[in-house]
Amino acid sequence: MNSWWKSPWWAAGAVVVPADLMLYGVSVPGGYYDPLVGALWGWAIVGLAWVVTGVAWLGDSPPEPRWRLWPLVVVPAVFTASWWTASGDLVGKATFAHYRADLERLANRAPAYEPTNVGPYSFNTVSRTNACVRYDLQGPGMAASSGFVWCPGSTLADAPWGEGEFFVEPIEGDWYVYVAPHGAFADRATSADPWGLQITELRSIPDV
Repeated sequence: MNSWWKSPWWAAGAVVVPADLMLYGVSVPGGYYDPLVGALWGWAIVGLAWVVTGVAWLGDSPPEPRWRLWPLVVVPAVFTASWWTASGDLVGKATFAHYRADLERLANRAPAYEPTNVGPYSFNTVSRTNACVRYDLQGPGMAASSGFVWCPGSTLADAPWGEGEFFVEPIEGDWYVYVAPHGAFADRATSADPWGLQITELRSIPDV
């Protein structure tokens, strides 16, 4: 087989792009819309390339040794591993643990009513209410709004949100993650969790 486009390494190497986009997309509470949509399109393109390459190899005459097809195994293996990892809370919680100290330092600048970036986090605002600091994320894809609340030395009762507005989950210590689901808060039992890939909740939020 001499045609470069039939090489199984093209599809195998391309998996890096959608896999990275997917893991980046779920690194924040509620996920990021654009990276996740890009990951889904990327997997569709890689999947098509994987099928075309496999058919081309299997139909080649004279046939190539089947052992040389092993790079094509990389595509379903990486797809399965990245999808499984993105569906849980591992990426989001590990990202938070890595940037926790930076987020705590950012609290010293609150209130900050302009876009602020810390690692993968892009915040609309960082505001202080009573003993708590709220970090409001920009453009979540699987929630109407999402972010963190830090209440150092205080309790959840002092957190800056209205009752019945957010679904709140403790992370560790005096840190909490929150999401405001798409639609009515009464539907929160079936709405997005703070962490992980949830395709049925993925939708674009219009700019305001």
